[in-house]
Amino acid sequence: MNQRSSLRVVAGMTLLLSASFVTHAQAQVAATAPDARVETALKAAQLGFLIDEGDFRLDYKVDATRSQRVWIASATTSLPPLEIRDVWSVAARGKGTVPADLAVHLLQENVRMVLGAWQVNQGKDEYLVVFSAQVNADADAAALREVIEVVMYSADRIEKELSGKDEF
Repeated sequence: MNQRSSLRVVAGMTLLLSASFVTHAQAQVAATAPDARVETALKAAQLGFLIDEGDFRLDYKVDATRSQRVWIASATTSLPPLEIRDVWSVAARGKGTVPADLAVHLLQENVRMVLGAWQVNQGKDEYLVVFSAQVNADADAAALREVIEVVMYSADRIEKELSGKDEF
């Protein structure tokens, strides 16, 4: 093995070990019941919601003709000293795997985002295009509302761009 190959192996092992450390350092805290902190913040922000399998579901009127559903996770992820939760909304659904041109488009969209990012959640026979942002688990009403609105408007904009429909 030459020196260049050895360096690649060392770099690869370092990357794998680093990824392993980060994975173990981030502890997922599963929610068995809706998180009272979210409920308190949503009520203080005067936002209506439903509980669905422990998560919070909000249905927004974007404008006179469009709506968007946003989810807030009760479960949190801990990366001490941080504790964060996800806020997300679906923008598109498709059969099979995500087309390459759509994946590139979403990556290009991510560059312009200040908060949150586009994700593709791949299932066996379909994919979902989701906009997701993280928020402090203890976020107050104003901060949570701001993150919800960023997620809602971002997802609705791409849904409208991709399909022109209002499914989500």
